[in-house]
Amino acid sequence: MIVLKDRNIARNPIARAVAFNQLKQKMLDQRIQLFMLDEGADARNAILPISDAVFVMAYAYELLDKEDSIEYRKLKSAMLVLTACSERKFVWRKSDTVTIDNAIVICVEQWIKVPPKILQNAINHILGTMK
Repeated sequence: MIVLKDRNIARNPIARAVAFNQLKQKMLDQRIQLFMLDEGADARNAILPISDAVFVMAYAYELLDKEDSIEYRKLKSAMLVLTACSERKFVWRKSDTVTIDNAIVICVEQWIKVPPKILQNAINHILGTMK
């Protein structure tokens, strides 16, 4: 994952701000990389770094009872696309780009707005279940 390696990041406001800036830059880099991928290319290096952020943000939305929001539905769609790509052995479909890009934008815009305790719970849950 891009910035979530330290599971206690959400508790420290300075670490959270630094992580947010790193997330923003890395997500921008990943967005560019996604748009540059050709149909059928190996997308492993393009999507794995952003997968955790998408899953964490979606879970945070669940904890905030925002499953009826447009943002949550876009995150859920991206989760399905990321999972499908993984099941295809990371063979890229250009038609998936916009769905994942929308989720990246949501992650970047909402990261700092999610209450620290909720974000920490989401990080711990997602990283704990993905071991």
